[in-house]
Amino acid sequence: MRKIFQYILMAVAVVATASCSNELDETLQPAGNGILQFVVSDFPMFGEGTQTRVIGTQDEGKTAWENGDQIIITLTSERFGEQTTAITYDGTNWGTEVSLSYLENEIPTVSAVYAPCYEVTVEGVKQLRSGMQLGMCEYLEADCEIQNGTINISFADALRTYSRLRIAGLENQTLTVTTTDFTPAGATSVATEPYTLTTDEKGNAYLYGTFAEGATVKVKKGDVTLTDYTFTFTTELIQSYALDARPVIDGTLGGKATAEESDITALVEQLKAYVDNGITTIIVPGSEPALIEMDSWTNTAIGEAIYRLSGSDDYDENNPYNGKIDLILQDVTEIVDQEFYSAWALNSITLPKVIKIGDEAFHRTWFLKTITFESVLTEVNETGGVMFAQVGKEVDGCNLFINCGQMNESNVPAPDLTNNIWKFKFENEFKSITLTHTGECDECKANQ
Repeated sequence: MRKIFQYILMAVAVVATASCSNELDETLQPAGNGILQFVVSDFPMFGEGTQTRVIGTQDEGKTAWENGDQIIITLTSERFGEQTTAITYDGTNWGTEVSLSYLENEIPTVSAVYAPCYEVTVEGVKQLRSGMQLGMCEYLEADCEIQNGTINISFADALRTYSRLRIAGLENQTLTVTTTDFTPAGATSVATEPYTLTTDEKGNAYLYGTFAEGATVKVKKGDVTLTDYTFTFTTELIQSYALDARPVIDGTLGGKATAEESDITALVEQLKAYVDNGITTIIVPGSEPALIEMDSWTNTAIGEAIYRLSGSDDYDENNPYNGKIDLILQDVTEIVDQEFYSAWALNSITLPKVIKIGDEAFHRTWFLKTITFESVLTEVNETGGVMFAQVGKEVDGCNLFINCGQMNESNVPAPDLTNNIWKFKFENEFKSITLTHTGECDECKANQ
């Protein structure tokens, strides 16, 4: 539905002496004081195809007018010339304190554009906002028509002559984005300066414009390059694309079954570079991670790298990496024996698909504040009785989040939610144990 919003426009008086005012032709009189109505159509959302939903958190983008939105209006009168102002939405109405003038019996030319990169000065000049660059926002021209004091502003048929690139990263991170052969929305030439973009609460940042075939986009966090992509096609207008710029470390090392010492060394350096540049959430894909044979156990490559980053069992309270890493193992189903033994660099670990954990898997993870099992554990191989011993020792304990279906799993003892204890061979005490309800427990079923 279209909404009609009103605001009063003050007339601009024609300067003339009293003696000659009666000599002015009627056609030269300015429009009298009155009410000018605006009919503004709904905001046309951009949308995003389903093909991009697997990258980060899919977002349709802006779907409706919001408090503080502005539309830049330019009215050109035969008598009073070009006048530019911005009408602002306060959540209910559109308004402006700036006057517009035109002759009573003329039909002025009116244009409107939604261009958040721009602002209008008190002198009526459209200019880029401080810190903004073309391409950071949309540039959407509306159809306008003025009749009998009513300006119809319609975005229904507004043509986006550009595409949208959604850069999927981590939430609230500042990224440096460098492009080539990218023509921003509202521009006629390619961008030459890098962009500084901050991701939103969903981890997304956006560029609006057209990437030519062969165009590139490089995304960096500090000194770390998160992605460096080359387009093999020219992006299509009105289409939305997604680029994965999340901090990812391939747990398979490119499909390796066995890791070498050089691989572990490289992983340690990569972890250091990430943390040193403020990247503490690290995603590790791969259902079958590369393994490395150690003196007394077999570890995953990522587990061994974190162990060495932590000090290799030589605890240093001044190690700058203690409690820094939020690890997400998005594909693995098993945590092997001693995988995170003495992994002091861990702050949290999220395990979406793990159903099996090995002996001493989290022994001496002193800085581990949170463990999240999103799937139901069906096998726990505790032989030494120290599966979670000393977990969270240096941070006042560890909070455990488990799938509510765990309470009904017959192969694994249910945790004691009252006393925050999960007993296998021996008791493992946590700061808290919280069920994440997924519809699998009796409580969930009772509420369905």
